[in-house]
Amino acid sequence: NFAARMAEERLRRIAGHLSLAPAAGEEKAWNMKELQNAVTTRQVPLRKPEFQKLLSPSDLKVSDIKTLKCDHIKDYIPDLEYRANHPERARIVNVPRCYNRFTEDDEFIILDLIRKGGTGTKGVGLVRAGARSAVPWRRGEVNAAIVTCGGLCPGLNVVINQIVETLYYNYGVNNIYGIKWGFRGIWNNKEPWLRLTPDSVLGIHELGGTILGSSRGGFNLPKMVDALLDKNVNQLYVIGGDGTHRGARAIYLEGKRRKAKLAVACVPKTIDNDVGIIDHSFGFHTAVEKAVDAIRSSVVEASCIPNGIGVVKLMGREAGFIAAHAVLSSRRVDLCLVPEVPVELDGEDGVLNYLYRTTKKQGYAVVVVAEGAGVSMMKSTQKRDESGNIRLPSIGAFLKKKINAYFESKGEKANIKYHDPSYMIRSVPANAADSVMCNILAENAVHGAMAGYTGFTSGLVNNRSVYIPIPAITATSPVRLNPFGRLSLSVHMRITPFHMLGYKATSAFSCAY
Repeated sequence: NFAARMAEERLRRIAGHLSLAPAAGEEKAWNMKELQNAVTTRQVPLRKPEFQKLLSPSDLKVSDIKTLKCDHIKDYIPDLEYRANHPERARIVNVPRCYNRFTEDDEFIILDLIRKGGTGTKGVGLVRAGARSAVPWRRGEVNAAIVTCGGLCPGLNVVINQIVETLYYNYGVNNIYGIKWGFRGIWNNKEPWLRLTPDSVLGIHELGGTILGSSRGGFNLPKMVDALLDKNVNQLYVIGGDGTHRGARAIYLEGKRRKAKLAVACVPKTIDNDVGIIDHSFGFHTAVEKAVDAIRSSVVEASCIPNGIGVVKLMGREAGFIAAHAVLSSRRVDLCLVPEVPVELDGEDGVLNYLYRTTKKQGYAVVVVAEGAGVSMMKSTQKRDESGNIRLPSIGAFLKKKINAYFESKGEKANIKYHDPSYMIRSVPANAADSVMCNILAENAVHGAMAGYTGFTSGLVNNRSVYIPIPAITATSPVRLNPFGRLSLSVHMRITPFHMLGYKATSAFSCAY
């Protein structure tokens, strides 16, 4: 009741500020629903009457919505006790706080937005993320743990910071643990778990990497679940990519089999931007920004020497998103090679002859290559890392050798400047845009776990916060760059030497991006 009165008073103040509420003493008294609708209409442009007058009728319909519902602890523990949800603590001054509004369980975000008139009435709905009005956790019941898995990515520390602060301030959670070195840190007891508080995570958002450390492999399901339950952990926050999500799913299912009250929430992380369904992953834009810095350096180096060729290798073992976005942003690249398209080195329309002719025309050339491009041309040892990924041969060294040999066959010398900023672009702190995204994802992951959802990931879809069942993520990941999509077309049109050199856009060259 106190929280409701606070929310009402806050709404009336905002409405009064917008000159929407009746003055004090007036006979007409708006109810809360009317006030909220009036404020929303004023603040949301699409609801303004002057905008509504511009709309025209159409035959577009979305009448058959199938939903991707998330699992809930109540599915196997039906007798949960709920309590009202309101923020438990203030950050500095001890003043009461309240949520603007609660999200209902039957609110969904449409996944597939594109429609054509007269066709396609079906759609897919995702559970909308946000704080719920009631939570199935008693005060003092929650013991939470956070683990980061896989490779590094800009923004990991921002996610950790926000999870800790949301648990502590919004929900009054005191026991928050940080697990060192990925999944293996849950069970191997070689390094004690960290006790995380708002003070201990203060300022970590300005650091690259993760204060918890990270690693691949180390997955031992029985030992992990035993360790979590022995330490009374009932909320586990897992930050990682496709493989990490599969592991988190297994932990959730084992907890469910044991009838344990254990909520498992994920935050999707991949530097390659290859997790399915979501708009993009956090840290991706920071990585692209840093990759562009490396390309600028390569342009300068290559343009200042005879027959200069700058080769920039970027991350992307199976997806060329970083390479493609960096090429579009830099606007100075002559060739882009990605894993999704076969690379043709030899022949009149091959990469080697293209680079040779480009240097003859403009004096230098710059190539951006994703680490997984051209793998079929090189010998592979088939050795795998601890995550099960095949260790890729070095495409950068391979290209350098081939380019040198080709120029020598022409009686000339290529001056190759090789840049490999792979670790530089993933180990830096998140930029402003990625930091905001990390806040949104982490905060909603906590809201979801506190609402009782489990076996889900917190993502942005169509720029809206949603909860996605982990099986939907693993079933659609990893995603690939579409060689015939609009992004690929933009890259193709950006590579100016096609028309500068009078090249015909053959299928081999058109697919080089």
